Amino acid sequence: FEFVVTEVETGLTSIGEGITREEPQGQFVLVHLSVTNIGDEAQSFFDGNQKLVDDRGRTHETSSAAMWLEDNDLWVNDINPGNTVEGVLLFDIPEDATPAQLELHDSAFSGGVTVDLR
Repeated sequence: FEFVVTEVETGLTSIGEGITREEPQGQFVLVHLSVTNIGDEAQSFFDGNQKLVDDRGRTHETSSAAMWLEDNDLWVNDINPGNTVEGVLLFDIPEDATPAQLELHDSAFSGGVTVDLR
């Protein structure tokens, strides 16, 4: 995969509306991302393989609340060769934390790549 971070939104106090509304334990962080399959065969992208590291070095998993985001093709998706999918990774981090890095992986077993968010 080839990854491009296009935007980072911090400090969100809720996502969704009505029965799909969810509030974070701390703050929600939305990382807008495009993922391109630069390989020769289809590959599955899982948001659960991605990690956010805050300014204190703590590693955060994606939030299951991502399933409530509309038009989010990054929750779980099979991406065919040459295709690009855009969407959002959702994290729930402490209110006083600042996103510092994003660890992006093409599988749970890959070494991944680190993207600086500052």
